[in-house]
Amino acid sequence: MKSGCFKRILLIGLLCSLIAVAGCYIYVGYSAPLVRYERTVQLSKPMAAGSLFAAKSRDGWITATGGDVTDCNVTATIIARANSEKNARRIAEETTVKLEKFGNRLTVKVGKPILMTNQSVDVHLKATIPKNCDVEFGTDDGDITIENVTGKVNITTDDGSVALSRIGGSVKIRGNDGSINVQDVNGDARLQRDGVGIDIQTDDGKVTLGQVGGGIKVRSNDGSIRVDEVIGDVKLETDDGRITVVYSQDAGGVCNVSLITHDGAIDFTAPVDFSANVEIITDDGAINTDLPIKVTGKLGKSGIKGTIGTGEGKLYIKTDDGSIRIR
Repeated sequence: MKSGCFKRILLIGLLCSLIAVAGCYIYVGYSAPLVRYERTVQLSKPMAAGSLFAAKSRDGWITATGGDVTDCNVTATIIARANSEKNARRIAEETTVKLEKFGNRLTVKVGKPILMTNQSVDVHLKATIPKNCDVEFGTDDGDITIENVTGKVNITTDDGSVALSRIGGSVKIRGNDGSINVQDVNGDARLQRDGVGIDIQTDDGKVTLGQVGGGIKVRSNDGSIRVDEVIGDVKLETDDGRITVVYSQDAGGVCNVSLITHDGAIDFTAPVDFSANVEIITDDGAINTDLPIKVTGKLGKSGIKGTIGTGEGKLYIKTDDGSIRIR
């Protein structure tokens, strides 16, 4: 009796110990859901034509729309997260957003409190600005959107997509990770020292451009590049991705084009009455053309040289692994 009772007690104790150990294992690293607190700040300052509007957000998106206005109006949405409503509210209220003017430059300044573990704060900026001004935006982690601006646009982002539309001036974009979409951009090359109206460099992300002019330069480490309805010169290069270029029917027949991908196909649709010296190279892939090329030389087994029309412009196409199509 006593021996059997002792064994049962010992067994129950061992089971309880196992359950306790298992319970501890299951909840290692467990943390309660964070509480979210949001507040909004409205800012406004006069802004003269031709001024520069600048903003940078470490965590949060930025969007700006140009209009027939004489003021810069900004709505800042502050979103704080913490382990309690009290702490989340404190973080949001201690986060400051100001508009500071220095000369011809108007800058959004964001100040954040010191954050502890399991605390965060995002600041999203939405602005309405005079359309005839320049824009300079930067984010560490957040998307950037700009539309209806006639001045120059300069963007840097580490992790976030970029979308531009109806831009009259030159465009410069430096991105690390995120898609880039540029539509209806004049890309006035007169505003750039190097004569390039649209200059894009990205490490990883798809680049799409439509209805663009003024000279285009795109360099991508990993991602496809597509340009539709282009008017000016084009220089595109990607390490890994397909390249597609379609010229506008309104483009002139003489232009300079350089298309390079190390792994991917290239599809080029020329402008009407296209005229260029041609050099086409593919290490592994077919070359097909709807345009008559007068061959003047061969580049080993993998490429050709020649002319289309009277050979006034330049067309250079190269892929290490992929087919080439000229239309």
